[in-house]
Amino acid sequence: MEQARLQNQYSRYSHTDWLRHRASDRFFRNLLKFNKSPIVNNLLDEAAILALVCVVIILWNELLIEGYTDWNEMHHDAPLATLLPSALHFKLALPTEPFFLCGGPLGLLLVFRNDVSFGRYKEAFHHMEVVGTSLGNMMLMAANTPANVEDVRQLEVASWVVIRTLQHEVSGGFDTTANYEADLVKNIPNETQVKRLLGARNKLHKAQYDVHGAVEAFADDISNLDKRMLINMFNSVTTACAECQRLYSTPIPLLYTRHALKFLTFWMIFMPFAFYDVFATSWNHIGMIPAICIICFLFFGIEEIAVSLEEPFSILPLDEMVEEFHENAQDTIRWMEEEFDKEDGEMAGTVSRRTGISAPNSHFIVSFVIIFGAICRRSPATVYHNSASIYYYVYHVNDV
Repeated sequence: MEQARLQNQYSRYSHTDWLRHRASDRFFRNLLKFNKSPIVNNLLDEAAILALVCVVIILWNELLIEGYTDWNEMHHDAPLATLLPSALHFKLALPTEPFFLCGGPLGLLLVFRNDVSFGRYKEAFHHMEVVGTSLGNMMLMAANTPANVEDVRQLEVASWVVIRTLQHEVSGGFDTTANYEADLVKNIPNETQVKRLLGARNKLHKAQYDVHGAVEAFADDISNLDKRMLINMFNSVTTACAECQRLYSTPIPLLYTRHALKFLTFWMIFMPFAFYDVFATSWNHIGMIPAICIICFLFFGIEEIAVSLEEPFSILPLDEMVEEFHENAQDTIRWMEEEFDKEDGEMAGTVSRRTGISAPNSHFIVSFVIIFGAICRRSPATVYHNSASIYYYVYHVNDV
């Protein structure tokens, strides 16, 4: 029931959706869908209790104290007035002035609570975006370095495990352990890595450890500056993960939340007593029942919105974020493979046409230069320059 209440609370808007969102008929259109609101559906119990309080007040005052009016607008004395002892012969009604005095402080409590809750929602959304975009930028940087495709693919798997594990950590019961384990088995080719991750005490920390290991796997193929940038970018990912876990595990201080809820509950429970005389002109004061129900939906709805935003991960599109990162990462790997295949094909064809030296021999020469440069601890830039020079020499050897 809780998950059904929170479905479709976040939607991606297109241009058409924005036009409809700010259309001039939005007031009446939303009013006609009042009964379809998840907030209204979740407050039916509160509205029923307040309606029952109104019925009790009406029955007490009209059957025991003041009398009632029949269908023909004829007033009758209270038929059960003689059954009450004199000590209980009182009218259930309150003046309206105390409610006016308490309305201001209550409004401040609700406004501050909603402001803090929306701040948590905005903060959680920001941190989840930081995780996804930073991991995606790491993939793009790694794909545009001389790193091996298989090493970058390992980085892609480890990065996906981080964001998927973070989703599992902040989703609670909405993301079952069985579903999480099934996704790991499906997307991680190394069965040993899956077992180690599932057996770890802190799965998210283990996933972050694997990312560092994936970066170290091709650290010798990239410059120190590129490595430092990758590590710094991943540090922002770990910080954002820690912030998400903090938001999920620490609510707004309970003293504030509980006091605001008690204030609102007492204010709403005693309001029907003040409404009894206000609706004296309606038939047997019956107009107070729908009025109290509408006010219940309005005021308790503010509290309900604050509660929904206070734990924002249940209404954020985490599935879409994780899936989008996974697809972008796989596209990056595919582009990297296509680029390498294209470069290898063009290079092999050029060398074969110009010199008659076969492509394997030319690659052997360049590989020798790269290995020799690594042994001599030459900088990557120097090694690449020497490799390019050899290709240039072989390319022009027929002209010499």
